[in-house]
Amino acid sequence: MLRALLLLLTTAALLSGHAAAGTGSGDKPTPPCWPADRAALLGFKAGIAVDTTGILSTWAGDDCCGGGWEGVACDAATGRVVSLRLESQPGRHMSGTVSPSIGGLEFLEALVIRDMGRIGGAVQSTLSRLTRLQQLYLEGNALAGGVPGKVLSRMSSLRYLSLAGNRLEGPLPPELGDVRGLEQINLAGNRLTGAVPSSYRNLSSLAYLDLSSNRLSGIVPEFVGRRFKSLALLDLSNNSFSGEMPASLYALRHLADLSLSHNKIAGRIPPQVGSLRSLSSLSLNDNLFLGPIPKSLFGLQKLWRLDLSKNKLTGALPDFAGGGSLKWLDVSKNAIGGQIPSSISKLQGLERLDVSRNRVGGVIPATMAAMASLEWLDLSSNAIVGRIPENFTRMAGVRHASFRGNKLCGQIPQAAPFNRFPAAAYAHNLCLCGKPLPPCRKIS
Repeated sequence: MLRALLLLLTTAALLSGHAAAGTGSGDKPTPPCWPADRAALLGFKAGIAVDTTGILSTWAGDDCCGGGWEGVACDAATGRVVSLRLESQPGRHMSGTVSPSIGGLEFLEALVIRDMGRIGGAVQSTLSRLTRLQQLYLEGNALAGGVPGKVLSRMSSLRYLSLAGNRLEGPLPPELGDVRGLEQINLAGNRLTGAVPSSYRNLSSLAYLDLSSNRLSGIVPEFVGRRFKSLALLDLSNNSFSGEMPASLYALRHLADLSLSHNKIAGRIPPQVGSLRSLSSLSLNDNLFLGPIPKSLFGLQKLWRLDLSKNKLTGALPDFAGGGSLKWLDVSKNAIGGQIPSSISKLQGLERLDVSRNRVGGVIPATMAAMASLEWLDLSSNAIVGRIPENFTRMAGVRHASFRGNKLCGQIPQAAPFNRFPAAAYAHNLCLCGKPLPPCRKIS
């Protein structure tokens, strides 16, 4: 949601300063597009061997501004092409390469070629001529080679960069640190390797940094928290980062989305994480974190998703200090002990709770029945004793539940949905009975 909103706002801001193709102000007609711009666009078209989107079939006639060329927008005063936006629909694509002629669109401010799937080749060096370019989105294609640092470093006006979802490989280019006006970098979903260059400390305007799903390594740089004061999204997930979370991260007052999942990051999660007051999503799953879960996390009033699964966390679940907007809580596959605190019922908006594969004991608190929003409940593979509270029948919205692999006994609540879940949801306990298991024995 944050990513889509950011793109929408930046595109709207760019186009607000220019009329759409073929429009003018008052009685003054819009100038036809410049021959050089038309030639550059036709050069791009020539580099596309297959177009099932139908976009390029509209590129006909002499006027690329007023002639209905789909995806092309011009400045109403000058007739120069300022935006080229080509986006695919599901099941449609373009095959070919990005022609070097694209560098001839020297007044271009936005270049978007998204989700075409089969546009390959390298990122053209002629893009360095686009010195007015503010937005460069070449994502969801099949571009190969390295990230062209020298080319990008010459785009002094560049603010938004995405080369996500391609086949780019090699290191992150240090030259990218010279583009100091960058507010967004998205290089996710490629095959990039190595560490984050120290030159990136110069990118003090960054609000969005996504390097997820690559093969990056090294530590999470300390300068991320010290230099990127406006950072709202940081996604380094699905890499091989190691070391500990730098303490500087806790100074990022605007950070809304933090994902470090699927790495090799170790150490404790310190209480200072509770200072991230803008945080709405925190994913630290599948790492090497140890120690207890900080209680301060549950004081974050905007936090709706918290995933701490697949770590080495110990200690008991903390008493819950309100929980604010929390909808998703996953602490599965750790070594958490203690018992489920009765204060968990304060998480009134919680929709998904997964405490499975831990060492939790004690009884299931009957106060949980007040969690009316709960849809997913997994308490399996622990050491929980006693009964499943009869008042759980109040949680009519639960669609999935598992109590498997505990030490529970007594009758399963005999009302929907709990008497309709498969028997496997209650297997490997001491003496649970009642639908969907065999009936309870009557005591004579």
